Amino acid sequence: MSDLTDLGLSSYEGHAYRALLSLGPATAREVAEAGDVPMGRIYDVLNGLSGRDMVTARDGDPTRYVAADPDAATDRLLAERRAELRDRLDRYEAVAASVGEELAPLVPTESQFWSIGLGGEAAATAMREQFERATESIRSVVAAPYDAAAAADYEAEVDAYLERVDEGLEVELLTTPSLVERGPTDRLAAALESAADFALRTTSPIHLTYEVLDDREVYVDVPAPFAAGERVGGVVVRDGDAAAEFETRFREAWADATPVEPADLAE
Repeated sequence: MSDLTDLGLSSYEGHAYRALLSLGPATAREVAEAGDVPMGRIYDVLNGLSGRDMVTARDGDPTRYVAADPDAATDRLLAERRAELRDRLDRYEAVAASVGEELAPLVPTESQFWSIGLGGEAAATAMREQFERATESIRSVVAAPYDAAAAADYEAEVDAYLERVDEGLEVELLTTPSLVERGPTDRLAAALESAADFALRTTSPIHLTYEVLDDREVYVDVPAPFAAGERVGGVVVRDGDAAAEFETRFREAWADATPVEPADLAE
């Protein structure tokens, strides 16, 4: 026999309704006895069924109760269950959307952009402040916008960079052959000779300029989009995962790059 509790009735409600179907119009006591429902609960049970249009109460002394047509009653119960399922589905979808937003990849909060053009003392000062954060290593990839600018335009930045080479840091510079040839070759040669932890290699093509400091911070140059040899600024990302990704790309390119020795710069 099917269980009306699967359609949302309590056990006592199901017993009372079935009893009324067999009894016809009956008093609360008769329903309680036939349906094995405690007398102390029968009125609550019948009122609950009446509120769901499963039972009709007929005035009299005593009041008699009549069961609704079984087909109409089960249709009403099924409609209630469908409405509950729709509400539950709406709640689940709302929760899923909220969780999806929380789990979506986020832009690192420890990131910032600063506006700085190419060359000049302002750019050199910014570079010094940037590199002062390094205590162990600097991995540099240098190309745009320097590769489209005159060497004199960024001479102050070269000086600021080479100041850090001889300060006990492990510095590796990866750039293009044309930028090395453009110079300043004499100062690069002197830095290679004097600093045991400074290394220079070349490869091409290179499409981005960036530095990784201590394997934890990344500084990325932002070239001007419509003017070769100019820069609109830089982005700093203080994120370990981003630093690891840039470090990996650096290592892959460094392994295949051509080492530059002081003697190569004197030729």
